[in-house]
Amino acid sequence: MNIDKIVKLIRYITGTPKSIYVNFRLLPLHQAIKLPIIVSRKTKLRSLSGKVHLSEVRTGIIRIGFGGTDMMDYRYERSILKITGDIYFQGKTKIGVGAKIMVSGKLTLGSNFDITGDAMIICAKEIEIGNNTMIAWQSILMDTDQHAIYNVDNTIINQDKKITIGNNVWIGAKSFILKGATISDGCIVGANSTILKEFTQENAIIAGNPARILKENIQWNH
Repeated sequence: MNIDKIVKLIRYITGTPKSIYVNFRLLPLHQAIKLPIIVSRKTKLRSLSGKVHLSEVRTGIIRIGFGGTDMMDYRYERSILKITGDIYFQGKTKIGVGAKIMVSGKLTLGSNFDITGDAMIICAKEIEIGNNTMIAWQSILMDTDQHAIYNVDNTIINQDKKITIGNNVWIGAKSFILKGATISDGCIVGANSTILKEFTQENAIIAGNPARILKENIQWNH
């Protein structure tokens, strides 16, 4: 066994107490005993009063706080997990070192979902992400402005809006996916882009601030 595999094994072992707590806190007993959620010891647990729903249950199918890019330093990065709403995991999920997941609404993550580093998901209403989708480091997905803005008649003018991301989508580093955004199947979002609206075109490169379609009929491999 090489040194990298030994280090990885040690990280899994040292995270066992926290993994046990997360599973038995969020899942029914018959699922929790299989430890489908593996959590790094460096993951900060802000709140676990919500619910997790699994379409498939097997040990380690969901991993939080492990892996990422070479820019991530496990010694200093901390993932954050705050679940007061509902998360639906549709299959294998990797949430990398330093990622922040905060859910008070409904978050759906498709099978083979991957956050490669310290990205952030803030879900107050609903975020739906398809299969084989990857989010690169320092990207932010938010379906809310976090603070309400009121009209003169005291009605809220910046309501939360659902985000929809299709299958086989790659979101480049330092991108912002904001409330009301839609990204269709097979698309690539260029680094440092801001998505504010619906993009219904499939298999396209979307980039810019604000974003626009740069090229159509593209393909990429996860």
